[in-house]
Formats: sequence, C-alpha cells, structure tokens
Amino acid sequence: MQARNILTSLMLCIAIGLPQYAFAGRFCPVTDSGAIRIDSCIYSSNEECKRATKSTRDCMADLPDPSDKAPYCLVLGWLEICDKYFDMESCEKDAEKKAGQCIPNSRYKGADK
Repeated sequence: MQARNILTSLMLCIAIGLPQYAFAGRFCPVTDSGAIRIDSCIYSSNEECKRATKSTRDCMADLPDPSDKAPYCLVLGWLEICDKYFDMESCEKDAEKKAGQCIPNSRYKGADK
C-alpha cells in the first residue's frame, strides 16, 4: 500500500514536471475511411491538423481535455477522470482501488465557486 502511494505520487510529480511540449501533439488525422492515424498525433489543434493534412474531416483528439463537471478529479497516470466525483470520499475510495490520486478540479465552475 505504501509503495503504491509513493509510486502514484512520483508519477504525479513527473507529470507535473514535464515540459509543455510533451503535450503538444494532441490531434490525430483521420483517413477517408474513418480510421484514426495514431502514429501521426503531432498537431496542437484541430485546425492545424486539418490544414496540414488538407482534409475537410475533423481530426480526433488524442487526449481530450478533462471535464469541468465535478469538483474532484481522479488522476491515473496521464488520465484524469473529472466528471463523476462530487465528494472527496468517493474519489479517494476509487483512488485506493485503482492506485490513483484525487485532486481538486481547477476547471470546476460549480455553485460553490
């Protein structure tokens, strides 16, 4: 249990400490058949992706923006689940099961903010 908490904390520190360019490639082109080209997720915006690939189709987000629906987020490595934790207790319960960590959702704009 202690080792899992240390590992989770270390992963969170690494994620926070990485430079911004690590998150630059967030959009992937889509082929005419509808397949997502995950090997080409090098574009920072949908518009840039469409312009570079000369496509009229929208590109797909490789890492969607975290939700602003709930006041707490469960962080699992690079994934943030921010749409279902309205109290810290339920978030911490799931965090313990999934080796994650709960943090306040900075994007939450609920009635109490």
